[in-house]
Formats: sequence, C-alpha cells, structure tokens
Amino acid sequence: MTTSAPTPSLGLATLVAVAVGVIVAQSTMVSLLQATAIGGWGFVGAMAIGFALMLCNSATYAELALMMPRASGMSAYIQAGLGPLPAIFAVFAGYVVPALFGPAAELLLVDAVLGQLLPATLPALGWAAVLLGVLVVLNLFGTDVFARVQTVLTFTMLVFLVLTGLAAWAAPAALPAAGASSPSGMGEAITVFGVVALVMYSLIGTEFVTPLTALARDPARNVPRAMFVGLAVVALANLVFCLGAAHAVGRDKLGSSPLPHLDAAIAAFGPQVKLVFAAIAVTATASLVNTVLAAVPRMLMEMARSGEAFPIFRRVNSRGVPWVGTLFVAALPMVGLAWSGGDVNRIVPLLIAAASAWLVSYMVAHGSLMALRRRAPQRSRPWRAPWHPTPQLLAIVGMAYVIANAAPAPELEKPIFMALAAVLGLVAAIGTAWVLLVMRRPPFAPMEHDDVDAH
Repeated sequence: MTTSAPTPSLGLATLVAVAVGVIVAQSTMVSLLQATAIGGWGFVGAMAIGFALMLCNSATYAELALMMPRASGMSAYIQAGLGPLPAIFAVFAGYVVPALFGPAAELLLVDAVLGQLLPATLPALGWAAVLLGVLVVLNLFGTDVFARVQTVLTFTMLVFLVLTGLAAWAAPAALPAAGASSPSGMGEAITVFGVVALVMYSLIGTEFVTPLTALARDPARNVPRAMFVGLAVVALANLVFCLGAAHAVGRDKLGSSPLPHLDAAIAAFGPQVKLVFAAIAVTATASLVNTVLAAVPRMLMEMARSGEAFPIFRRVNSRGVPWVGTLFVAALPMVGLAWSGGDVNRIVPLLIAAASAWLVSYMVAHGSLMALRRRAPQRSRPWRAPWHPTPQLLAIVGMAYVIANAAPAPELEKPIFMALAAVLGLVAAIGTAWVLLVMRRPPFAPMEHDDVDAH
C-alpha cells in the first residue's frame, strides 16, 4: 500500500527552534560557566574551536539528510555508508549513552534550584523524581505539552541568556580574587583545550532538525540554514552570557558554585529573580528531558522494526507510544544519578561524559559521508558539504583530540574515561553480537541506498 508524502509545512523559524531546542538548557548553562571558570579567557578560544567543529558537523548532517530525506535519522545515514554495526554503535553512542548523563545532570540541577527555593519540602532528589515521573506519564499518554510552544520556549531561553549576560555586564564587577590582576580573574591560569568538551556540550544537537527534512519547506535551503543560523545564534548568546557572568560573579565563584547560572542571574537582576529563574529552570529541564523521552524511544522503535535493536522496543500502547522504550529511556538517568551520588557538585563529569559520547557518534557520521561520496558519487545531493573531505577529516581529528583532553583536571580523567569506555565498550560488544547472530549480516556491509530511503 502506498501512502501520500507529507505536505511540507515547516519554515525556517520552526526548524531553527528545533535545531537549538535541545541545546538551551540548565546543564548547558552550567557547562559553559564551568568552562569559563576553568579556562579564563581561554574559554573564548575553546568556543571558537567548538563552533568550527560543529559547523563541520552541521554541514555533514545537512548533506546526509537531504540525500535521504525520507530516512528516519542517523541509523539510516550510517547504514548507507558504513553498515549496520557502525549505525547501531553511533545511535547508541550519540543518543542512548548521553541519556545516561545529560538528563541526569538536568534533574540534579532542577532539584538543587527548587531545593533552594523551597527548602525541606521534599527529600533529596524528590523534585527530580516528581518531574521525571510527570513527564513519563505525559509521554505514555501521548501528550506533548511542549510541542505547540517549543519555538516560544526556545527563543525565550535565548533571550534570557542574552539579557542576563548584558545585565550582568552592567552590574558592578566582582571583587578581585587574591592575586588576580582583574576582578573576574579571567587573565590568570588560562587554558583552552581542557575546556573544549564542556563548551561543545552547549553546541551539540543541531542535527535534531534532520529527521524533519521531508516536512520542511524548501529543504535544500532551509535545513542547512537552520543548523548554521541556530549554531551561530546559540554561540553568540553563550558568549554574552558567560562574559557577563564572569564580570559580575567572578571566575572563582563560578567555579566553586554548584549553581553558577543562578548566581549569574542574581548578580544581574537581584535576589528577587529567584522565583522567575526557578520557573525558567524547571521549564528548560522539562523541555530537554521531554525531548529525550519523545525522540529516543522512537529511534529505538524504528531500529527494532528494521531488526537493529531488541524486538521489545517495537511495542506500543493504544496511543501509539513506544512504552517499553519510554520506560527504558526514563530509567537511564537513574544510572547517571547513581554514578554522581546525587551530588550536584559532581555534575561536570556527567556533562563531559555525555559530550564525549556524542562526539564519538559524530565522528562515525563524518566517516559515513566520506564513504558515500566515494561509493555513490552520482547520487542526488540537493546540498553538498563544501570542501569535502577536508572539514570531515579535520572534524574527526579535532573531536578525537577533544575527547582525549576532555578532563579539565587530572583527578577527573579516571572516572570520566572509565565510565565512558565501559559503556561504549558494552554497546560495541552487544552490537557486534546482535549483527552477527541475530541480523546475520556482515557488520560493515552498507545497505543499498534505495532501501535506506525507504526505511
């Protein structure tokens, strides 16, 4: 039976909102301010490096998405170029593994913010459990309370970042730290590469727009533009926010505070901002966690339907919601919370581990694009990544270097890399066994392109 193609309905503004919707959250604010505290003025260099690498990434995903507009996302793109095992590994590394760490960081932060505003109301992690439970129930009932207002929420968060940064810059400068030559201390102990992973966590996620390619108006123009514009807007907003926070709060306090984004807001607007900030924080966290609960279970469902994941992930309830996948993804942050001990002060390793896993999947995507350029040079490409393969090769090398130097302090190297190696190693082992024993396919045999398009 044939079905009519969906009517293109998404314009540039909506696509930009989707491209940056996962980026603007509490955890990204904290990762940025921690990078500012650790790197000083080196934070600006780290931002430039991260921005350049993510431009390469957006270009790669734009070409892949427009070459296969009916494909469901990363799994299809990578199967076409590199085969089933890299596809399975990349999806789990890029979306399932970060769900162990990123949402856990968000839940820790919302619990800490509400714990300050409403002390002794709930036990430790009580607010996190309540928010996660509400979002799981809403998703199981097929109710996406954020769908209609996602664009407004996204741009509200961006405006908040910029206004906070500007207001903080206009506020009195922080008192100088001992031995610092300036109040903020930004010129002392500068480091660049040690904070690139933290900065890149705030720039990751523009590719969430690519599964919507078939719904976009003028996709060859709007899909790449949405990712590039979104990335530039977020980078500028982040820069304004961090420089203002460093001026008003000071580098030392940003580095020692468990809630540096709250400190920045108070420095900018005064203590009366706490209630407004709490509302923004809860909304930002709920929006990000909701996006993960809505998107990742459907990725797993599509993979299960094509034989790439456990069949149980195909199960849907009466409302068409993949309920097994939703419960599975909802349980993942519990692992991250256990790893951190529920301590908001241990949030940096969570963020670095999430960013590093995501970067691994991006490296695989770059490899798939290069393979497809070689294997299918005549295939229709409505938009082509410029200067191929130089940006892809530079991105792979650059991201590998960022991961290798992701720990901003020596004492963080062991917990970060042990957790990351264990999880990614487990994914690789299970994926290999699945492809060989269940799918019974060569692990690195690319799928025919027409099959991928129909996937």
